[in-house]
Amino acid sequence: MKIAAVIGLMVLSAYAAQTVYTTADFVNIDGDSLKARYDSAVARARRDNSDTFWVAYEMPSRSNIRISSVDGIEVFQTDKPQRAGLFMMLRRSDGAIERLRIVDLTYDIRVHDRKVYWIGKPSTDDSAALLLSIARTSNSAQVKKDAVFWLGQEISRLAAAGLQDLVTNDPEVEVQKQAVFAISQRSNDESITSLIRVAREHPNASVRQQAIFWLGQKRDPRVLDFFEQVLKK
Repeated sequence: MKIAAVIGLMVLSAYAAQTVYTTADFVNIDGDSLKARYDSAVARARRDNSDTFWVAYEMPSRSNIRISSVDGIEVFQTDKPQRAGLFMMLRRSDGAIERLRIVDLTYDIRVHDRKVYWIGKPSTDDSAALLLSIARTSNSAQVKKDAVFWLGQEISRLAAAGLQDLVTNDPEVEVQKQAVFAISQRSNDESITSLIRVAREHPNASVRQQAIFWLGQKRDPRVLDFFEQVLKK
């Protein structure tokens, strides 16, 4: 019992010793564009910190956001309308993104032990451009998949074109398949034409099958026409 009590006190002591940051403590970064602010935030944070840190921004308004409360970020409910932030955890050593987290900004936020560098509330196109850059350049398969997923939620022509480019040109099949899924989550007017093109023309069979699967979830006469054409071959 004494050992358990000592261990418990040690854990509580370590937790109490953590630095806790609220939104008032976020480091605001200025710049003419989201990309400029992101680059400035990473450069400054790598000078200021000895380990990982967060770079974050408020995403364009949307509904049905998946909220995360892990990695030392806690949220406390308030009565404000829903807003969502994209939090990117980066390493000081090389500036690479380790993970992406979505946080509900309508809550009071407490971030434990990592500074947050805040880069504002960008336009949908600016957000899409940054997510597309992450999806193209990250060395982490999970970060690439998460970036592709959130790119698919952006209501932007740039996002749509970027997803189609990833399906066609990304060297990793899993990223291509994730882009197909992201396309499938967009409006029928946009997604069905793209999915049919992938199902007909993509050189990889597993990517074509992914497109066919998501087409099967749609209730649209164009999908029925496509399946009828496939069956006649």
